Amino acid sequence: MKPIWRYIAPLVLAGCAATGNGAVRTLTQERAAQAIVVGTSTRADIAAAFGTASVTTFANGYELWLYQVGYAKAVDSVPYVNLVVSSADNKRELSILFDRNGVVKKYQLRE
Repeated sequence: MKPIWRYIAPLVLAGCAATGNGAVRTLTQERAAQAIVVGTSTRADIAAAFGTASVTTFANGYELWLYQVGYAKAVDSVPYVNLVVSSADNKRELSILFDRNGVVKKYQLRE
């Protein structure tokens, strides 16, 4: 019989997801406040600091840039167990709202 890890390891390793250049992985609230200045930072500033984001554009001209880093746990795919334990505690998310002029209106870092 083959070891079970031979089958589980690829599933666990495939469970990583990220957007951007990886800077969000170690970003703290303090460092976010230094890198993102509401009313001053532009799209170019944010792209230089964090890389490519998932972008949502709204009809009013605003844009929401979303950077996510997460690691799925093996328990996420196990029925009933995933109701009690999930990988939600392994997710980090930085969302940045830009106004029509491409300047940061507000941002939120969820750790």
